[in-house]
Amino acid sequence: MSGVSASHLVIFIASIVVAAGVAGTLVTQVDRVSTSIVNQNEDVEERIDTDIRIISDTGSPDSIYDSGTDNLTLYVKNTGGTELTPDAGSIDVLVEGSFNSPDTVSRIDGPNDRWPPGTVLEVTVENVDISGDTRVTVSVRENEDTIRFTA
Repeated sequence: MSGVSASHLVIFIASIVVAAGVAGTLVTQVDRVSTSIVNQNEDVEERIDTDIRIISDTGSPDSIYDSGTDNLTLYVKNTGGTELTPDAGSIDVLVEGSFNSPDTVSRIDGPNDRWPPGTVLEVTVENVDISGDTRVTVSVRENEDTIRFTA
């Protein structure tokens, strides 16, 4: 009889160890999933709070494109609810579907280290060959706005 109870005790202890291991693994995985969901929600919230509008005057194409210097100048307003970073690396410009990185980005009414809601950036792309009807898209944090004008 004592042999049976000893083997039952060994099996009981082994099952406790296995259960503890499984529980520890589950807790770790749930924590990782929870962290991932929080990070994803923060990214989605930033994208939702981000909104931009190109406010350049399409009725005056000479104010947008200078054919003498081949410079494209756009005025982009932060119309969202979050502050953005006003640097050339965070802004994408597509001219007729071709990617162009802005050469200069400067805030119109304040310091260039912040782009709070309601403020405007001047975005300049140099050496762009444009003629006729042109479509330009500006993208910031997966939010974009498009204008059409005739050069």
